[in-house]
Amino acid sequence: MSLPALAHRAGLNRGYLSRLERGLIERPAEAKVLAIAAALTVPTAAITHEGAEVPATDTKRKAPPTATTGGASTTTLDELVHYKPEEVATNGWLPYTASTLRKKARAREIPHSRSGGRITFRLMHIREIAAMGETRPLSETKSN
Repeated sequence: MSLPALAHRAGLNRGYLSRLERGLIERPAEAKVLAIAAALTVPTAAITHEGAEVPATDTKRKAPPTATTGGASTTTLDELVHYKPEEVATNGWLPYTASTLRKKARAREIPHSRSGGRITFRLMHIREIAAMGETRPLSETKSN
């Protein structure tokens, strides 16, 4: 779900949700948390990390799931996270540099998001780009 769609469904400001997503809002109001959970159709514990230890914001994010895992371990919130080209390149999630990712995104050669005018990648984009670059056996690429 896109940020504007979530904002519309939850009845909240898109800028507020963007700041919340980026960690600029530490303690959102309970009513807003309830609205977001209802819009995502998940329990509030899924988005507030109740009963779970939350990692510090300066810790490195886990690597995104690969196409081989099918993303079974991801939650709805993991799919909403936007990664900068630098994060994708630094973590080695794709075989491109940050500048190459930006160049390909501007040329619309690879899927991406334009959050606030910035090029970002969600997990589904990273998986799609990785799948585009997979080498397949010649027998699978021939058309009969």
